[in-house]
Amino acid sequence: MSQIIESKQTEIIIASQSSYVQLFDYIVTWCFGVVFLLSGIPHWGNPYYFLGSVYAYKLVNPGIGQMVAIGMPFIQLIFSVCFLTRTFLDAAHLGTLFLFICFAVVQSIAWFSGLDISCGCFGPGHDATIGWQTLSIIYSLLVLSILRNLFVFIGRSRTIKV
Repeated sequence: MSQIIESKQTEIIIASQSSYVQLFDYIVTWCFGVVFLLSGIPHWGNPYYFLGSVYAYKLVNPGIGQMVAIGMPFIQLIFSVCFLTRTFLDAAHLGTLFLFICFAVVQSIAWFSGLDISCGCFGPGHDATIGWQTLSIIYSLLVLSILRNLFVFIGRSRTIKV
C-alpha cells in the first residue's frame, strides 16, 4: 500500500516540474519568436544595410557575406514563424542555439578586435555599437536557449523513464 502512495507522489512531483518546464518553454519560445521577427523584418526589408553590417565585421569574404545577408533574414523569419505558431519547435530551438552561438562568437571577436561597429542586429534604426550591452543581450539569449533545450530534453527523458 505504501508503494502505491509513493509512486503517486512521484508522479505529482514530476507533473509539477513538467508544468514549470512547459511554462518556461512557452515564455522562451514566444520571446524568441518576437526577437527573430523584430530582427528578420528589417534585414529582409533593407538587405544592403544588412550586407554592410556583415562586411563591417571583417570576418568573411564578399561571397560568403552575400550568402549570409541573403540567408540570415530568411532563417530568422522561418524560426519566428515556427516559434509563434508553435510548429517544429525542437528543430527551431536547436537551430536557434546554433545561431546564438554564432552571434556570440562573431560579436565577441569583433569586440576583442577593437572594431567600433554597429552590431547590425535589428536593422538601421537600431545602431547599438558592439560592447558589453550587446554582448550581454546575446549571451543572455544564448543562456536562455541552452536552458530551454536542457530543461525540455531532460524533462522528456524523465517522463519516459517513469
